[in-house]
Amino acid sequence: MIALIAMAVCGGLALIIWFRRSPRWAMAVWTASLFFTPVWFGVQAGIFFTVLTAITIVGIIAFVDRTFRWSHLDTAVLMFFLALLLGLIIGGALWGHVQGALIGWLLPYVWGRLVLQRVSPEWVAQCIAAAAVVAAVLALLEFVTSRNLFLLFPGASSSIWGTLQTRGGELRAEGAFGHSIALGGSLAMSSVFVLVVRWPVWVRVGALAVVGAATAVTFSRIGIIGLAVTVVLAVLFLGRYLSRAMRVTVAVALGLGAAVGLPALLGVFSEAGSEATGSADYRGDLVPLLDNMNLLGLASNYERLPNGDDYFGGFRSIDSALILIGLRHGLVPLAILVVLLALAVIALVSRRANPALVALVGQIPALATVALITQYASFVWFVAGLAVSSYTLYGKAAVGRTVERVEPARELAETA
Repeated sequence: MIALIAMAVCGGLALIIWFRRSPRWAMAVWTASLFFTPVWFGVQAGIFFTVLTAITIVGIIAFVDRTFRWSHLDTAVLMFFLALLLGLIIGGALWGHVQGALIGWLLPYVWGRLVLQRVSPEWVAQCIAAAAVVAAVLALLEFVTSRNLFLLFPGASSSIWGTLQTRGGELRAEGAFGHSIALGGSLAMSSVFVLVVRWPVWVRVGALAVVGAATAVTFSRIGIIGLAVTVVLAVLFLGRYLSRAMRVTVAVALGLGAAVGLPALLGVFSEAGSEATGSADYRGDLVPLLDNMNLLGLASNYERLPNGDDYFGGFRSIDSALILIGLRHGLVPLAILVVLLALAVIALVSRRANPALVALVGQIPALATVALITQYASFVWFVAGLAVSSYTLYGKAAVGRTVERVEPARELAETA
């Protein structure tokens, strides 16, 4: 055990030195760990450290310096996490829930706030876009072959995420994310970075088509809706990043994709029958749980069975991140989070949008209807930190600034 700890410490120090000297590699390695290492693959050391968690901690240590610029939004986020800790102290919140939030939410947010201190905005966009395209290709192969290579990673058989799902007789692709919803949501957030990265127009349009097709084969309604919402928001509000010709091209491509893919998707959902409709009805049944929330800490209807299963008013699974936060941590942190999301929407419509902000706002419907699970949770909070950093450091010039300098006629010709 001592030898393993010594090896881990030495390896961590080596990574810190490497990341500090080569910050671009730090972002590339973190993105690879996000998209291509399963949540069950890690080390138990009192707390279970996934590869993503370990790389995030190393990246934060390597990037932190005195040039960090504090924002009022950071104060609000800090208040959110302090409310979680206060709920733990006086509200009966469970340490496991608070620990999960600190590791899976706070650390990625801090990493998102720090990364632009050392890495160019364009590099961040390139890393996310490239990883998303590769993950999308793997998801399409998974759908075609009905084999998920990530289930070969150690720990899959004992993890609740190490199983494949189906809907209407079709395999739901999930890649390394452990769940089709998590993959769909992550690809939806990545779509805006695919749009703004500095690749040729035809490459970006093709990459977006691949990401869209992979999102479709997750058969996650909220993933598909999230991608459509994100792309539409990008077309409407990222005029400083995308030329008019590019936005028209993307809008046409989105329409064609919907016309081609929607009938097939509707056929699968129709074949799923009561499974799909029951899933939607179940989310509506969660709304009355709001009455059981306390200001801080656990809701009054919480109970733990002798077998260790947690229940809130008869529900073991709460497929709404917002409702689950209120049930686990209280109305105060829930209210803070809702205010932060409202500020994000206001910033978007006030023409202060950046790609990370578009990705975050595009996930608001998902936050109301799915839980923050696996790497998807870390990606959401990383994007939130990235959106704050983009505006804090660059103002209106933010992540992935790629305003086209090609004449519209020439760009349309290249697209054709």
